[in-house]
Amino acid sequence: MIDERAAGELREQFIAVLGHDLRNPLAAIAMAATLLQRKAHDPAAVTTAAQRIERSSKRMSALINDALDFARGRLGSGIGVEFGQATTLGQSLEGLTAELREAHRDRQIRSDIAVDGAMRCDVDRIQQLLSNLLGNALTHGAPDMPVRVRATLGAGDVLIEVHNDGDPIPADRIGRVFEPFWRRSASRECLGLGLYICSQIARSHGGRLEASSSVEGSTTFGARLPIRV
Repeated sequence: MIDERAAGELREQFIAVLGHDLRNPLAAIAMAATLLQRKAHDPAAVTTAAQRIERSSKRMSALINDALDFARGRLGSGIGVEFGQATTLGQSLEGLTAELREAHRDRQIRSDIAVDGAMRCDVDRIQQLLSNLLGNALTHGAPDMPVRVRATLGAGDVLIEVHNDGDPIPADRIGRVFEPFWRRSASRECLGLGLYICSQIARSHGGRLEASSSVEGSTTFGARLPIRV
């Protein structure tokens, strides 16, 4: 469990979340609702407002889920993981990649997923890990270059890697990428918890998450998970 000082810091972080990060999507929903009332006779305007509400609602849901995962981890109970026997992890990762490819039709997402056999893991959490890594790569990667996903089997583990080209993470900052509330930019699109949560998911599976970044090789995040049965 965390001490009183850490609990105070956690409270301050949540105040920041509620006071800033959730305000933008909530304002967008309010504006869209007002537009719906004013433009009820205009089908195109109604569709645009409804899409804005949907996007903002999804953003708020993602922010809240990340905040709850962070709180559970910091308050001592850890990020919830439900282990089970899985034989379709590769299919699940390929399915998630296909969903993100459909959602980002203007981007190239290439996948090489070769994960078969029995695993002991939480498939939903590993999908969350990959989703966060892909979201990070799509946000910070060069828009005209593909994001690449690779999942392979090792001697007793599974390696999941996400690679993107673009501006590298400076050497003096890469050591901080897994810290909670760390942001590579000033964007308010996220809390800066995605990579922290990924690292905790990897740790809960007895594995680790690593990052490398250079001008020549760009940026790669890799999760090594000892989950093969």
